[in-house]
Amino acid sequence: MKRGIYAGSFDPTTRGHLDVIRRASLIVDELHIMIGVNPKKTTGLFPVEKRLALIEGSLEHMAWFGGSRSGFHVGEFTGLLVEYCRKHDIRFNIRGLRAVQDFNYEFEMHGINCDVAPEINTVFLVAAPEFQFISSSIIKELATHQSPAMHKYVTPCVASALLEANPSA
Repeated sequence: MKRGIYAGSFDPTTRGHLDVIRRASLIVDELHIMIGVNPKKTTGLFPVEKRLALIEGSLEHMAWFGGSRSGFHVGEFTGLLVEYCRKHDIRFNIRGLRAVQDFNYEFEMHGINCDVAPEINTVFLVAAPEFQFISSSIIKELATHQSPAMHKYVTPCVASALLEANPSA
């Protein structure tokens, strides 16, 4: 069985994230969608528990994909990603790339991961053109201004959570 991991902050989950999840599920049999928790950092807009619920809720909107949810495992981890991978026999680290800046950072991390854990393969998935400009930061900015455009880039459960977190200005 081929196992992969797609790790990130998912604060919040966007349709770009879901596109990476969809395409990663075509490569691996089991995909761990994980929030990396660093106890030394602030929590972000949503606490981890809420982000996990939003990922789960967003997976409900993957009917456009038609895939089974049984191959998805949503959770959180602390510590090094490579240690989580070793513990769960994961061999594929899925990374979504939107722009050159993403590539530069991910390429550096790939070099370190190859040195520390050569048994784990990094798979770069370049965002489809319609998702290349979507970032969680931009989504949060749209939500701050309650822009209707936000609904195009997130699932209904994420849009509702963002509107609750950003009452009328």
